[in-house]
This record gives sequence, C-alpha cells and structure tokens, in this order.
Amino acid sequence: MSFSCTLYKTKSEKTALTKTMETGSKSYSGTLLNNSNVVDPSVLLHVGADTIAQYNYMEITDFGRKYFITEITALTADTCMVSGHVDVLSTYATEIRGNSGIVGRATNMWHKYMNDNMIKVDSRPQITTQMFNQGGYFLDNPSICLVVVG
Repeated sequence: MSFSCTLYKTKSEKTALTKTMETGSKSYSGTLLNNSNVVDPSVLLHVGADTIAQYNYMEITDFGRKYFITEITALTADTCMVSGHVDVLSTYATEIRGNSGIVGRATNMWHKYMNDNMIKVDSRPQITTQMFNQGGYFLDNPSICLVVVG
C-alpha cells in the first residue's frame, strides 16, 4: 500500500492541542510495513536518513492521523524506515474543541461545590465563644453577636 507521508519539524510541546510547524515540510511516497498498525506505524520511505533526520513529526492523510516520529532507521543509502506514534491531541483537535463539559479536577484550581474525594474539605462548624471584658453595649444589654467568616 503506497501513500503520501508529509514530514514536519515542530518545537511545540507534546501536550499542545495544535502544533506549530516550522517551514520546510516535505512529502514522500511511503509504504506501510507488514508488522505495523495505524497507531504505531512503520513506514518505508525512499529517501536517505540524513535528508529526513531533522524532522520529528509526520502526517499520513490516508490514515487521517498525525504522528510523532519516534525512530528513523537507515536501511540503505536511499531507503529508511520511519516509526511513529499517533498524536491523539492534534489528530482529534476539532472533535476535542467541539466538546463541552465540566472539568472535575485541575492542577491548581478547585470547584468547592463538586464532590471530589481527593480534596480535603472540612464542613464542621467552628464555634468560638468570646467574652467581652470591658463595659459597653454588650455587657449592659444581654445579646448575642454573630460573626460569620468565609
């Protein structure tokens, strides 16, 4: 099975939803090796390894997926095997952006009204009684002063 494989160079983080590609992408005709799959493909390209050593990202439009290049192996002077692993975030970026939901857990922000057993919350009332020692309204007139914090 022969298909087009476009190679890119990116400096974007792996966790970025969309990657910023540098200029100089190249398209090559590739063949999928027998022992590979769509998630972790191994592609045979008829180009020297020194020509494509600068690339770290590829897209195979026939599969509808984008990949991180995990390994480039030179088989001959003008043939190499490129292995990759699917970039789920970039491949499904449109679908991810189309979703809406409530984030149940975040690194540094919490939703106080969501039930989360990983966050310790103390809901016991804290009652403190304070006596007023000086004369004034509270000593002359029996009353209760309620102060609420929080």
